[in-house]
Amino acid sequence: MVKGDKLIYLKTLKLMTEKKPFRPYLQNTITNVKPCNYPKKKNVKPCIQLAQIPIYFKTEQWSNDYIISLCKQNLFKQALEAFDSVQKNTNFDVKPSTLARLVSACASLRCVEQGRRIHDHILINGFRQDMILQNHVLNMFGKCGALKDARKVFDEMPEKNVVSWTSVIAGYTQHGQETEAVKLFSTMRQTGVMPDQFTFGNVIRACSSLSATELGRQLHALVIKSQCGSYLIAQNTLIAMYAKFGQISDALGVFSGIAAKDLISWSSMISGFSKLGYKLDALGHFKEMLSHGLFKPNEFVFGSVFSACGSLLQPECGRQIHGMSVKFGIGRDTHASCSLSDMYAKCGLLGSAKTAFSQIDKPDLVSWNAIIAGFAYGGNIDEAMSLFSWMRHLGLSPDDLTVRSLLAACTSLVTLSQAQPGWQNFFVTKDDASISK
Repeated sequence: MVKGDKLIYLKTLKLMTEKKPFRPYLQNTITNVKPCNYPKKKNVKPCIQLAQIPIYFKTEQWSNDYIISLCKQNLFKQALEAFDSVQKNTNFDVKPSTLARLVSACASLRCVEQGRRIHDHILINGFRQDMILQNHVLNMFGKCGALKDARKVFDEMPEKNVVSWTSVIAGYTQHGQETEAVKLFSTMRQTGVMPDQFTFGNVIRACSSLSATELGRQLHALVIKSQCGSYLIAQNTLIAMYAKFGQISDALGVFSGIAAKDLISWSSMISGFSKLGYKLDALGHFKEMLSHGLFKPNEFVFGSVFSACGSLLQPECGRQIHGMSVKFGIGRDTHASCSLSDMYAKCGLLGSAKTAFSQIDKPDLVSWNAIIAGFAYGGNIDEAMSLFSWMRHLGLSPDDLTVRSLLAACTSLVTLSQAQPGWQNFFVTKDDASISK
């Protein structure tokens, strides 16, 4: 099996040889490749080292296309290394299209420092006026959470389009500065730039996080007036927003108006029904979604229907859906398994609950809280305490919900004293501060 640097090289070579301009240089490349000199060991064969390949291959065009080909294969780290090598070993120009790919690579890797260096290169080489390239920079800084950098670039841009505005709004929304996102959206409208579906999607999410109900309705009206009402991104975020506000009828109204629903549409609606207590509606829409035969339920859909089954105390229905989730390959997902474990616990099937919990690869605090609460409220205080002890042993600190579940099971100091010796000590956090006070 071909692995490592050799595989990278061969994949890149294949991409390059598919275009005629590369063929004259292909022989030059191969003649410069030498096998590695490994120590003589059994079953070890020589392979090609990427470091021995002259990645800039004598021409500027080769350099740019080599970097782009790496980015197309999602080999972002190698692409950035190739860019550094070209900078150090040649005086070739890196084209704006290549720089855009490299900026996107930094965004994918969340590598803001490398992104800043590439941005400096963009400015030094006179590409400040390139709006498309600057929009890539805005998107990169936004995804990396470098919002001050993004805003500085945005404010200094001589010309902006809807992508420029949306990139900064998205950055604010994704990193907890929803108020700034809404303010910038308002400024955008005042300048006369028309929002698109991506702009609306991000500002509606910001509005949802702020629980700004009236503003949400205004945005819905704007979506309809702007002719973005038929786009799924805007429609799906409206469903999630109304569900967050507890206005399930409005969410259902948007959902019903979607001509071609996707998985996110169904997931948002089913989740809204489940969280707001409309458990039968959640299960009914889940069944309807399956009847279309177009969508494979994801972990969020299964999590919602498991929660619905648990609240309805319908273990048999839950078992059937559990089998379905295994069939769809969702059996070990943390989100779905946490809801599954909670469902079994609510139905009094504590053995099944613990089995479902044990299948979670890396249970988080939410997962631990669900299983501990299941045993605590199910009356098995010793098992709940045992799980609590194991959670602490793994280095997770309890929160108020963890301790509240255990204290609820210990209805009096007498009950607490009857638990196994030493359990009381586990109510102390890592900082030795008692949560139980």
